[in-house]
Formats: sequence, C-alpha cells, structure tokens
Amino acid sequence: MEKTVAILAPFEELTKKVSSYDALASDVIPAVTVLVRLLNRETDEDHGVKTMKATLLAAVKKRFSDVETNPLYFISTILDPRYKDRFFSNNTAPEAKLHLKQELQMMSRAEAEGSRAEAAEPPAKLFLKAQASTSSSLDTVFEEIAKEQPQAAQPLAAGAAIELDTYLGEAPSPRDDSPLKYWGVNKIRFPTLAKMAQKYLSAPCSSVESERLFSSVSHIIDENRNRLTADNAEKLLFLKKTCHSLFLNRLH
Repeated sequence: MEKTVAILAPFEELTKKVSSYDALASDVIPAVTVLVRLLNRETDEDHGVKTMKATLLAAVKKRFSDVETNPLYFISTILDPRYKDRFFSNNTAPEAKLHLKQELQMMSRAEAEGSRAEAAEPPAKLFLKAQASTSSSLDTVFEEIAKEQPQAAQPLAAGAAIELDTYLGEAPSPRDDSPLKYWGVNKIRFPTLAKMAQKYLSAPCSSVESERLFSSVSHIIDENRNRLTADNAEKLLFLKKTCHSLFLNRLH
C-alpha cells in the first residue's frame, strides 16, 4: 500500500495543479510528459507494483495520445515561458514550432494589411497603456526535462520568426513564475508573440474552475436573497471572484 500511495502521489499533485484557478492549457503536455517519465522509471521499490505502473502508463498514453497534435495545447505550451519547446516528444516539437511560425506569419501579414488600410484613414489619437513556492516530488522531473534539450542555433527568418527564435533561445522561466506576468513585461520585446500568447494562454486546461464558478452562485442566491435580479447576482459573483485577486495584485 505504501508503494501504491507513492505511485499515485504525482497524479494527485498534478490533478490539484490543473484544477487550480490559474491553470492554463499549456500545463497539459508538460504534465503528461512528466507522468510518462515517472512511470517509465524503474526503481528498487517497484517489486510488487510493476503491473500497476505499466497499466497506468498505458492508460496515460491512450487518454492523452493526441494532445501534442492539438494546436490549442502545443501552441500554448510553446508560448508558456516555463515550458517552451522542452516538454515535447522528439518527433512533435519541430512540427509544433513550424505550425506556430506559420500562424505568426499569417498574423503578421494580416496586421500589415490592416495597417495599410488604416493608413488611408485620418490618423487617430493613440493611447499607450502602462501594464515562495514549495518544492514537490515533481519539481525535479520538470527541471530535468527543461534542461535536457538545449536550443540549437537556427537561421533567423524575418519578422515574427525572429521573435520566436529569440524567445526559444532563452532559458525557461522558473516553474512557479506566472506566464501572464512574463508576457506583460516582455510584450514590447516580442509584440507578435505576445498577441498570440494572449489568444492561446487564455484557455484553461480543465472545466473545474468554470464548475466552481457556477457553484459559487448558490452562495449568493439562497432562500434569504431569492429576489436578487440577474444583473445584481452577476455583479456580486464578479466581485466575489475578482476582488481577492485585485487586492493581491495591489499588494504586489
């Protein structure tokens, strides 16, 4: 039983991680990669639980066999500064980067065409908007994978491809850093990548937080407050979910 608990502990930790309010779609591929590596490792403690580990490994591979071919997951993973292209299998990382480069080029082309269209209009005014972690049994594996694949020098293309090559050439951020804060700081250095990150990193990796949000309504509308209008209930729910985050941000 002790060995069983030890094997299942990473599953519990990752389940809590992907169920948190700040979990992103970019957490899926690294989580699967780490689980596969842990289950593939042979240790002296495996006696009596080898079949269990093999069954879990087969189940993880079967359930998540298509995540590295899904654009939502592989693009968000590359655009997460904690992971970049370090957590892909050997065969899928180049394809994922090629697909992202194509999307970046399409975005740059669309922006260029939009700029030319706007040039014919009278110039408008522009307003510029200014904008201690505990270690776990998984941290070592995350760091190990992140350091395994040094970025090889690549010929630089034009425009957005240069941003991508420069971004991937830098070391990944610590795992406890916020990828959204990273892009808030680096959007001037990588403007096209930042817009792409805004599009893909906004997706959560599970429905847990959405379900949690619906459950919160039961704490606002009850027998004693059953005459609340829908608009007022929505405002109260918004305040309940955002005030704490706004308060923490002001403290920082």
